[in-house]
Amino acid sequence: MHTRISIREVESCPIAAVRVTTVLSTWPREFMRTLDKVYDAVKAGHVRKNGKNVMVYYPRQDGRVDIACGVEIGEPFEPVGKVVSCETPSGLAVTTTHIGPYQELRTSHAALVEWMHKNGHHSTGICWEVYGHWTDDVTQLRTDLFHLVRS
Repeated sequence: MHTRISIREVESCPIAAVRVTTVLSTWPREFMRTLDKVYDAVKAGHVRKNGKNVMVYYPRQDGRVDIACGVEIGEPFEPVGKVVSCETPSGLAVTTTHIGPYQELRTSHAALVEWMHKNGHHSTGICWEVYGHWTDDVTQLRTDLFHLVRS
């Protein structure tokens, strides 16, 4: 379930991420292996984690999607294998907070898209998710969703 939808200027946030190209239908089965590579770099001391897990989605013309899967960091770093320093997008974004199971994120994303259409905003197609701290109570999981809009 999503909370209030709003539009606001967002600043970029540095992240340590592995970039992959995939199709969204297989991503739920793939993301953990990708995120593990980032956490291996954190555990080895090459990357200093400073926040939450993040996934940035960049749609492609061929129906696939480029994804930056990683964690918030305090400062850029030199690449460690496939783990690179990059940033979340910045600019005008429509946003909401999803509370509940990750399997229901699609519903909150759809609500953002519907809100954009109703309010005359056009999506760039780029969106991202910032995951709150883990809890075993899936009804309390928090994920902040952002969709970048054209100015």
